[in-house]
Amino acid sequence: LGVLDVTHKGLHIEELAPGVTREDMIAATEATIV
Repeated sequence: LGVLDVTHKGLHIEELAPGVTREDMIAATEATIV
């Protein structure tokens, strides 16, 4: 779905695949997205 960076606060979205929204990424993981 995309590239995530792991930080001490949670996951940071670095890049999303074409057609994938931030909301799609949030729905696909239980981790905190910052």
